[in-house]
Amino acid sequence: MNEIFNSSFETGLRVLLVLSSIQPKAATVDRIAAYDFITIYGRDFGASHINLHGDSNYNFSELASKRASCNEGIKEFVLSGLISIRHSEEGFTYFLNDKGKNYVDSLSSDYATQYLEIAKEVHKKFAESSDEEIVKLINCKAIKDLRRKA
Repeated sequence: MNEIFNSSFETGLRVLLVLSSIQPKAATVDRIAAYDFITIYGRDFGASHINLHGDSNYNFSELASKRASCNEGIKEFVLSGLISIRHSEEGFTYFLNDKGKNYVDSLSSDYATQYLEIAKEVHKKFAESSDEEIVKLINCKAIKDLRRKA
């Protein structure tokens, strides 16, 4: 039986929602992974009143694998024709094409709606920040969280 949770498909769906929240812009895998993490734990970053995946002592433990899982999700949906690639000064960037937009428009779950709303808030908050600044913020919060628990 194929697992859906924590799969490249699940991550890819969230990537589609992130890309939908920033369209028509494209984003690097670093920004996509950071936005995904911040969206999931929106309350911890002041982007939402909730953490979509709940509260846990291990929220920041996901951080190490987030970029790799986003890469896999991106690859799956590039191959499916929902995400397109652009080469820019930043390297490879990814954007939602028309087929991807139609797919996102077909998503109707409460989770997808909430995720997209929070992702839009995340983008408003961090659109002017560099990828490096966003990753640094996440890392600083992770270190602070670890120290608090020690």
